[in-house]
Amino acid sequence: MEKLELLIVEDTPEILTSYERDIKSFNLGSKVEISATLIDNKDEALAILKNEERYFDAAIVDLKLDSKGTQDDNYSGNDVLREIKGHLRFPVFIITGTPQHLSEDIKQQSAFFKLKVRGEEDNYLEQIVEIFNTGITKILGKVGHIEKYLNEIFWKHLSDSIETWVADKSRTSVEKEKSLLRYTLSHMQEYIDEEVEKYHPYEFYITPPIKTELYTGDILEFAGQICLVLTPACDFCQNNADYILFISIKEWESLDAEFSKRPLSKSKDEKLKRLITNSIPRYHFVPKVNSIKAGFIDFQAKTTISTSIVKDRLSKGKAKRIATISGPFLKDIISRYANYFSRQGSPDFNTEEVYNALF
Repeated sequence: MEKLELLIVEDTPEILTSYERDIKSFNLGSKVEISATLIDNKDEALAILKNEERYFDAAIVDLKLDSKGTQDDNYSGNDVLREIKGHLRFPVFIITGTPQHLSEDIKQQSAFFKLKVRGEEDNYLEQIVEIFNTGITKILGKVGHIEKYLNEIFWKHLSDSIETWVADKSRTSVEKEKSLLRYTLSHMQEYIDEEVEKYHPYEFYITPPIKTELYTGDILEFAGQICLVLTPACDFCQNNADYILFISIKEWESLDAEFSKRPLSKSKDEKLKRLITNSIPRYHFVPKVNSIKAGFIDFQAKTTISTSIVKDRLSKGKAKRIATISGPFLKDIISRYANYFSRQGSPDFNTEEVYNALF
């Protein structure tokens, strides 16, 4: 049975007892055993979070942590939350009777950072286990897969090549650091690819976009359409992109309806399956993820728009960068786009004449 290490920071003894009772009951019917560490004050919580030998998969934190009869008017649970968000990587649920005192600088909620009002009925343990079952803390936690990969890369790869960077006098220390970061990440990708064969649809995208400026591979909402930026990356890097090359992304439903109207040599389902596997040169499939709808990049539906107009609309909120297509998939799209427009075809022979000459 897998074990989930849960940190609970709560100052009220009765509530701690109720947590223990809930966990004991939950464990009876669960395939994941929750093991709870109970802390009733900020100082001990911060100390255990900073202890390199301790590891947690999730935490429940109260905002108001009274200690030894002293009222916590500063709502020091915020300090515990800052420590987690600033230095650690596991989900945290704030369960409190004073939700209005969550600090402004950390109030942004997400799947990993949820604010819940005490007393409201909730399956918080199930939600924590569901996140745990994705394996996220096994990947990014203190003792996760990434730490293992980094250890392998450090001793097996960097140890034999670091002298190249040491001897490099043409780069600054900052440039060397960034170069080593890319080198490390490229090796990590090799380790991951060795272990995982199939990609999840979400890996197709980087959401939200990381680069601060418009770049190759960005997906935009622009002029009422969803489109892909395929302007060459070198033009962006050298500030030579006077025009942005947009390729239209058509929604699945539009192509489905189009295929329903026209006579096909194959069934519609077979045609759509060929599209999903990118077996038709004109189109490239993009998967559905959250608000991004499934669709197809149509290499014929391309246009260019002045860079100044695009940037102006982005700055005024009249256009929006939705996501960026991740590197491995973007390279394939660029290659297929180039091949589509470079194809020449071949003149046809008289098949009967060639056959008769051979036989």
